[in-house]
Parts: sequence; C-alpha cells; structure tokens
Amino acid sequence: MLGLNGAYTTLASGFRAVGINPANLAVYPNKSLNISNFSIGLSNNFISIENYNALSGSHLNDPAHENYEDYYAKEKILDEFEGRGFRIRQSFSFPLPALNMSTNSMAFTSRLTSNFEIGLSDGMVQFLFSGNPFGTDRYLDLEEVFLSTQAMGFSYGYSFHGYSAGITLKYLLGLFYMGMEPLSSPTITTDAHGIYGNPKYIIKQAIGGNGLGLDVGIASNEFGEGYRFGISIINLLGTIKWTQDNFIRDQLEPNFRKMDYYLRPNELMYINMVIDSVTLDNMEDSENLEDPLVYYEKYKVISLDDTSTVTYSDLVVSLDDGTYLYPSGSDEFTESIYEKVVLLGDRDGGTKDTLEVTTYLGEGNPFTTRQPMYLRMGISKRWEDQAVVAMDLVTGFSNRFSSSTTWRLSLGAEITRFKNKFFRIGYGIGGVAKKSLSMGYGAKWGSLYFDMGLSLNGGFSLSSTKGLDLAAGFIWQLN
Repeated sequence: MLGLNGAYTTLASGFRAVGINPANLAVYPNKSLNISNFSIGLSNNFISIENYNALSGSHLNDPAHENYEDYYAKEKILDEFEGRGFRIRQSFSFPLPALNMSTNSMAFTSRLTSNFEIGLSDGMVQFLFSGNPFGTDRYLDLEEVFLSTQAMGFSYGYSFHGYSAGITLKYLLGLFYMGMEPLSSPTITTDAHGIYGNPKYIIKQAIGGNGLGLDVGIASNEFGEGYRFGISIINLLGTIKWTQDNFIRDQLEPNFRKMDYYLRPNELMYINMVIDSVTLDNMEDSENLEDPLVYYEKYKVISLDDTSTVTYSDLVVSLDDGTYLYPSGSDEFTESIYEKVVLLGDRDGGTKDTLEVTTYLGEGNPFTTRQPMYLRMGISKRWEDQAVVAMDLVTGFSNRFSSSTTWRLSLGAEITRFKNKFFRIGYGIGGVAKKSLSMGYGAKWGSLYFDMGLSLNGGFSLSSTKGLDLAAGFIWQLN
C-alpha cells in the first residue's frame, strides 16, 4: 500500500485487505499468510532541508532586507504551521508473524500498533516568533499522546450480483496509554505589570484496556475494461475502555513502577505552572528576588467528588465541573512526592518533599479513547499483465495521529508487465502530510512475495520532505 501512496481501497488482497476494505476478501479469494511485515514512520509539520536552508542566515524582522534574498518574513514561517503549532508524529505497525492469514473469503488478523504525537501548541509557536503583544492572550494548550494497542480481528467477505461486501469484527486490546492535556484554557497574558499566567495540566496514564471495533466495506466486480470501485469505513465502531484492572497491568506494572511518571489506577499527575509578572527589569535581577518569576509544581492526585471525608490539604485543586483533585498518598511500592521546580528566579527556591497524606483510591474512574475513523473511496483501472492505476479519496473524523478531517487524494500506479517483478509509484495531496511521494518494489518467487515501499511526507523531494514512512514484508500467497 505504501508504494501506491494509499491508493489501495480496490487493490488490497488477502489478509492485507483488513483495515483497508474487507469486501476485497470476496473480490480476491486467495490464501495468504504473513511471514514478516512491518511499517514505521516519523514526520513533523515544519522541519525540512529546504526550510533549514531558507532560514539559515536569514533576517526575520528587518524591513531593510525585505527586497533581498536573505529576508524571510516571520509571517511566512507562521503560515507553515497553519494554526496547529509544531507537531512530531511517529507510527509503528507490526502484524504478528503467522497470526495474520486469509483463506477464501475469510481472514484472521492480529496487529500491534504504536503511535505518539508531541509538540508545541500554536500559542507557544506564536510566542516564540512574535512574543506576547500587549493585551493579547497566548494559549498554551499542550496535548501530547502516546498509545500502544493490539487489534485482533475476524473478517468475512461475501459476493452478490456483481458486488462484494465485507465486515471485520475486532477485539481491541489496549496495552499502554499516556496523555497530557490542559485544564480549562491555559493562557499567558501581557499587561502593564508584565507577563503572567497560570497554565495547568494533567497527565493521564493507563496500562491495560479493551474494546471492540468494526470495519465495513463494499466493492464492485470488474466492469467495462478493467474498472473497479470500492468504499469502506474503518473503525466505524472502535473504542478502548482503559479499565486498569486486567492481566496487562499485572504483567507490565512491575516494570513501570521505577519510572518517575508511573501512575497507579485512578491516579493523575498534576502540573501547575506559575508565571508571575515577568518584566525585563526583574529578569535581570531574578536571582535576588524573594519569589521566583516562573516555576511549576508537580504531584500526583486522585479525582474526588467530595473532600469532606478526607484530611485537609492546601494542595487540593477545584475543577470547573465541581470535582476535586486531591494529592494521593504513598503505598508500599510508590512514594508520593511534591516537587517545585524554579525555571526563572532563585534556583535554590525549588523543593522536593514526601507528602504526608495517606489517601489513595485504587479502583474506578476508567476512561475511554476513540480509535481514528476513516472513510475510504477508491477506483482502479487494470490493463491485464501490463499495469494498474488507482485513485483513492480518504478522510478522517478527527485530527490525531495519522487521521485528519482534511480530505486526502492519492493516485498510484503499479507496473506488472515484468515477470515476477512489480514497480510502484504514488502521489498524494491533502490529509496530515499535505504532500507525499512514494515508491515501491515487489518480487515473487513461487508463492513467496516480497514488498517494500518508501514515502516522502510533506514534500515531493528529499529537500522538501518533512518525514519518511518505510514498510517491508514477506508473505506467502496462493492465488
């Protein structure tokens, strides 16, 4: 699929049709078995060789250089981020060997996936390049996510009256989740007294969860002179409830307990950042000030509906929904620590203390995450023993990981005229990557197939690309 830049809705066959269009199991009723496959990707939305060369040595804020080659307006830089801030995305997918197979119109699959998305909010990027204009709020809405799951599915395709329909039922096993999100609307503001703000964040963590997923699709038989079309919805249903009480936590938890950011069930990490009247004058004398100008507090908390039954603590946080964040106590494995870190001011003003509270509630408070949902539509044209050309139109219903609410158009071609060799190329515009160019190669030895592909994301050349995707694999397939 990577070599065709995702233009695969009508072409995916065998167990590889799962997650693309399960109706293809009836269109191409072959037998296939995964021997070894993987795909990995890393990308961002700004850094490239082209942008680096353009910015290196350039004047960003000097109108006297406006008509010279070394002038690069800051507004042009900010336009590159399109209001989304700076984001880094990683993806990894590994279909487990021998556990992904198809026979006739059925398939059994098991796929391990891992994704993270981190970066700077749009407000932070605006602050770095343009500062904080007088009377203007900058939103520091950090959202960082790491997610690892395993999806096990059964798929079936059925043919009728020139068409095929397919369905995939999936059991979703949540392995690990960690996410950082803001409380309310975290802002910093500049007024006559300086720069100030009080952004607050929580970190969620879960080890173990489960849920169900559903994919559906339909595809036509070939008509005319080799034409075929298809449509599918991936993750029409697909949620994971992180219950925290399951065998995954029992197996993995001992390895996480030694980590600084390890959280027990029903526990959150609370981060309270304070920016207190920062001016040029007090920055120059920050080491001698009685109170720090910029610092943050960090400690673990639990969510409570009522604090009347617990010991009073001045670290309790009241939330807008009427609930509270209460500092959690230590247990035999975990010590509850309050930490204050000074970023600007007297660094000796920081502290690190063990909390005296003993309250900890280990049950309840599960939360749910939604798997990205996609709508795929595709059409292809085949010239027997010569080539296949395919076009796909794809959109997501959320803006996270590889999903985007912006439509993506992919166009791919596969040359099949050479015996036991396949050459692929694909272009894509829109979606998360905006622009992408891919190339792929395949070879066949009897019933053994080898495929590999490389995609440049964010540009059509090595100098303009902002990320790479790489995939390769061996499968056994009997047509």
